[in-house]
Amino acid sequence: MTRRIVAVLVAVALAAVGAVGVLIWALKADQRVRDRLTDAVSVAIATKPIPAGYTGGRIRAEGMFRIERMPRSSVPKDFLSDVGADEERKVVMSNIATGQILYGALFGQPGIVTAGLSLPDGKMALTVKTGVPEQVAGYVQPGSKVAIFLTYTVTNSDSDSPDKRTRVLLPTVDVLAVGAFRAPRNDGLVNTRQSGEINADGELLLTLAVNQNEAERLIQAVHTGELYCALITDSIIITPGAGVDNRDAGSGTAPLFPQPR
Repeated sequence: MTRRIVAVLVAVALAAVGAVGVLIWALKADQRVRDRLTDAVSVAIATKPIPAGYTGGRIRAEGMFRIERMPRSSVPKDFLSDVGADEERKVVMSNIATGQILYGALFGQPGIVTAGLSLPDGKMALTVKTGVPEQVAGYVQPGSKVAIFLTYTVTNSDSDSPDKRTRVLLPTVDVLAVGAFRAPRNDGLVNTRQSGEINADGELLLTLAVNQNEAERLIQAVHTGELYCALITDSIIITPGAGVDNRDAGSGTAPLFPQPR
């Protein structure tokens, strides 16, 4: 009898502990929900695709966003609760998809965005055609830095066969886009303005940020030789020089096969 009573008391105690645990968990979950509701903020969300270059004023006038309450912890730090006076004359720097939260970094000053490209101050966009190996097999992406080399023919009166020389053309250039332009989509998905697809000739388009001098040299190089790109980082310094050619050592220029020391 005593053992039965003890067993019943233990069972009752365990049940009570379990009930208390469930109650505590439920109270904490309820508190978390209350905290999320208490910390909710108003957030501007795109209701349709917004192309790059649209001003905040136009976005507001065309009703391209809605205001929704969301927990602060689930939105970007610089979220916009409205598209107001601060964004009135600014433009969106890249395409915005339906349902995307609007935040401050999406907007920039007008004049540096052209057809969806964000141009650095003092630079223009220039597109050149390259092959797949010459474009580092597709590893060059928007935002990359590249060094551009040029292989060209050197006129040599002392030889019946022309010499080929390779040297640095531009030590460092910013890549703005890779691939061909595509018209904005209006089906509610993210608009794609560039494609990394290779064309039928196995070629890729590379859009670069250059100044006037660099543009002149690059255009001249396209018409007089072959371009080759090298993917680089800030840890490497490319030094322009005489380059190398296909003549033997002792020719007075840097040869492809120098004499052994």
